[in-house]
Amino acid sequence: MSRNCNASHIVMTALFLAGCGSSGTVGLRDTGSGADDATVSLDGGDGGPSDGGAEDRRVVPPPPEGLRALRVEPPSVTLVEDGAAPFETAGFRAIGTFDDGERDVTDRVGWSLDDERLGALDAGRFTSSGIGGRTRVVAAAGVLSATADLEVRLEVRRRDESLPEGIESAFPEDTGGDAEAGADGPVLVYPSHETMLPRNLAPIVVQWRAGAALDLFEVRFESATTRWRTFTTARSWRPSRDEWRLLTESNAGGSVALSVRALSRGGGGRVFRSRAHTVLFSLSEVLGALYYWSTGAQGVMRAHISADTASKFFTDPASGDRTCVACHTVSRDGRRLAVGYGGERLREVTIPERELLVPPDPAARGPDYGWGTFNPGATRLLYAHRGALRLIDADGGTTVADVSLPAGAFATHPDWSPDGRWVVISYAPPGARRMDNKAVQGTSLARMAVLDGDRFGPPEVIVPSRGADDTISFPAFSPDSRLVVFARSVGRSKDNPRTTLWLVSIDGGEPVALVRANERVGERDAVRDVGNAMPTWAPSSRPGVFWVAFSSLRDYGTTLVGAMRDQIWGFAVDPSALGRGTDPSYAAFWMPFQQLDEGNHRAFWALASEDVCPSDRELCDGLDNDCDGIVDEACCIPGAERCDDGVDNDCDGVVDEGCGCLPTEGNCSDGRDDDCDMLVDGADEDCLI
Repeated sequence: MSRNCNASHIVMTALFLAGCGSSGTVGLRDTGSGADDATVSLDGGDGGPSDGGAEDRRVVPPPPEGLRALRVEPPSVTLVEDGAAPFETAGFRAIGTFDDGERDVTDRVGWSLDDERLGALDAGRFTSSGIGGRTRVVAAAGVLSATADLEVRLEVRRRDESLPEGIESAFPEDTGGDAEAGADGPVLVYPSHETMLPRNLAPIVVQWRAGAALDLFEVRFESATTRWRTFTTARSWRPSRDEWRLLTESNAGGSVALSVRALSRGGGGRVFRSRAHTVLFSLSEVLGALYYWSTGAQGVMRAHISADTASKFFTDPASGDRTCVACHTVSRDGRRLAVGYGGERLREVTIPERELLVPPDPAARGPDYGWGTFNPGATRLLYAHRGALRLIDADGGTTVADVSLPAGAFATHPDWSPDGRWVVISYAPPGARRMDNKAVQGTSLARMAVLDGDRFGPPEVIVPSRGADDTISFPAFSPDSRLVVFARSVGRSKDNPRTTLWLVSIDGGEPVALVRANERVGERDAVRDVGNAMPTWAPSSRPGVFWVAFSSLRDYGTTLVGAMRDQIWGFAVDPSALGRGTDPSYAAFWMPFQQLDEGNHRAFWALASEDVCPSDRELCDGLDNDCDGIVDEACCIPGAERCDDGVDNDCDGVVDEGCGCLPTEGNCSDGRDDDCDMLVDGADEDCLI
């Protein structure tokens, strides 16, 4: 067999971009992304929760004959990008070491970026995509690789069209001479400090208060790779979609310091500066569309978080049917919707077709209905009506079973776990007053095991009510089925401002109040009595940060103040914080697709047809990785990649990656490159003898 494979056994130390490591060094190829997938923790340090990252798909050519080592020149490059075309470029060269010396092998190696969002790399030529960030440039041939450090700094200045050119000079670049905002200085109101935003959220509106004499403002976003300065005379600023993309993509998985500076153009030029708020961005896009009830539409609205507006989904506006629908639920795969139609009568339809499934006859009245939940495959619908539970066939409405509860006990607000093992309920034990569908009082949180044969185990209380005025309602499972978020009210559940959100393990234990999400409103903490209720989780295919939508009566920046009107909000949850004994919630953000003059609540978050699922492989990790609404079906158990076994041991869709080539005696019919010459079976000249 023709090729000498000794190079595959050369191992040289590789120091990659981390800590005080250097770049441009030589070593065996690292097939991992090398990127830091962590967000920034709430205390300002690094190493917070991860919400996933990109998979490696590099194409690596065979090494030139006799190649012993590689390096990349220059070893580091920093570019300054303004986000506008034409984008910045930089050139890299690969230098190979051979027995007879060094030579340029730029066109003989494979080139890649650890973070491909930053731009394109072709034959060592990098072209920026316009965003900021840090990454490694990797040159690889066979099992040898070398790296260089690349930093793209995003530095942008924008101004209102009404402002003259050069107005930015009114604000010194250095903020060291600024006066801290006093009574009349700028106060940043939205977003709140320590808000994490989905990177695919529609553009937000930055809002602040300031004294009447202040008439020129600078909105500043700063991070290690971003300095964004916008100048305006308004007291709010909403970036365009292109501007928002630059900001979010440049800081995905990290954070920015957001502040507002202000001055009076007739007041001597003294600059005042607000307190900076830390705003974080998710590393990955957040999946799903939200289905919520609107008082204005008297129906179920639908919107993706990246949308600026919502549309009425049910009833279908084109049908002319104006019947009120409410109390809805959506299957986790986003293909079924169940509602209370024309009062408390069940109707179930398909998404997006709105094909009626229950009752089969459109002229028929559906069964009495309160609140429902689909099983993971959306073949069963479990619903509550006035404290009783019934299980039906989701395809036609046939009753499967009336669920047995202890004599005199009642249940409502069921939610079926994504892994199919449990149902949680708001539970009133024997002796309680019979429930209605609109409100409960004095209820506990209980779970019921899902048994074979469409049966359920008896209710097991995991968070007991502390008395008649301690009411637990609307429990909902996290995407990994391990946590339950629920609303807790002082008094009745309906329309109660004294309602807050809590989190508990499905196995029970001490529940945790989500203080940051509940009580941080605008620039203030300890804001209470704002009716935080009806929580639901976003679908997630990756471990790490999860997301909750809920309704709240709180103020929205300076735009909606004192109205006490239900609006849909969201917040991120870091489950790992529970193990550290800290608040796992981030501050809440307003969903940008809403109408401010309507009351909106019961936002149910489910997979959406417009989502691009980040994976087509299901891992055995308790999550729905392939976005089909079912957890761990035909799943792969990740482990260390084993070389030369032809199996994808680490479940990343690539077989034997990172193994290099270990020559074995040739076999011309096994579909492998046995002799390390980059040719397989019939394409190998040695197999053509």
